[in-house]
Amino acid sequence: MPLFIYGLLVQLSFLAFFFGMSRYFRASESVNRDYYGVFVNGLVMFYLLMVVPFVLALWVQVYKGIWNLQIGQVSKVIMMILFILMTLVVAFIGFYVHILFYYGFAP
Repeated sequence: MPLFIYGLLVQLSFLAFFFGMSRYFRASESVNRDYYGVFVNGLVMFYLLMVVPFVLALWVQVYKGIWNLQIGQVSKVIMMILFILMTLVVAFIGFYVHILFYYGFAP
């Protein structure tokens, strides 16, 4: 339940940031370039706030599940290492997709 509340608060604060910053980019004559740096830094910060706690919680739950299996110790370690590597790759790709959708397609 605390992780759900954390996720809800981070998502709502991200949406407030996103809609608050989007009004700075609606100028028809010129756009202040200083806001682009603030916008990108905000996107990076909120991605890390959204993903890192959930990935860590996922690792802990998978660790508990793997250690309860009736297989050898080496197999458990290999499974855990592979799962961690897979989630890091997915999180890394997700970061670029996050930036692409919220920054790359911006007007």
